Amino acid sequence: MTTLELVRFNALRNAMYHTGRRMAYERWNRFFNFLVVILGTAATGGIITWIGVDPIWPAGAVAAVGAAQLVFDFGRSARDHQALQKEYYNLLADVEAVIEPTDDQLATWNSRMVRIAGDEPPTLRALDAKAYNDACDALEFDRDERLKVPWLHWALGSWIAFDGHTYLKLNELPGYKRPAEITAN
Repeated sequence: MTTLELVRFNALRNAMYHTGRRMAYERWNRFFNFLVVILGTAATGGIITWIGVDPIWPAGAVAAVGAAQLVFDFGRSARDHQALQKEYYNLLADVEAVIEPTDDQLATWNSRMVRIAGDEPPTLRALDAKAYNDACDALEFDRDERLKVPWLHWALGSWIAFDGHTYLKLNELPGYKRPAEITAN
């Protein structure tokens, strides 16, 4: 890959990563808001005693959910990722606006990417690998350039960082055959 292709790819990958993180935090924020409203309404509205449940349970649930929402602050995390997403898409727009970039422009774009990365929270590697694959698809790279993400990493990638795990490209896996090689046999 040329330097220009690397800048374009990494800006897109990072933008897609932060889009996914923003969307996840927005979902968590909406879900917790919903729980606070429903549980609070049920506790104060008498529905709980009507169905025979001790009102202490929904009151405790409202307190626990509200506390979790305050402590984890999903809305703030969503806004943080939205700002990073916007920065990366702005960088990508600047890259796309130049037909024949100079070495100085490439260096400036790389520098901006490093500065943006400095504002990022710790990266969840499985989600970053997924964003890598999404960027490969968006830029129409060969399928064998995608990363192999184990199923468990897909399932738990939003909660576990999987630091130290190396995600191999499909073409680096032992015994991997390109689709053209399979049909030729």
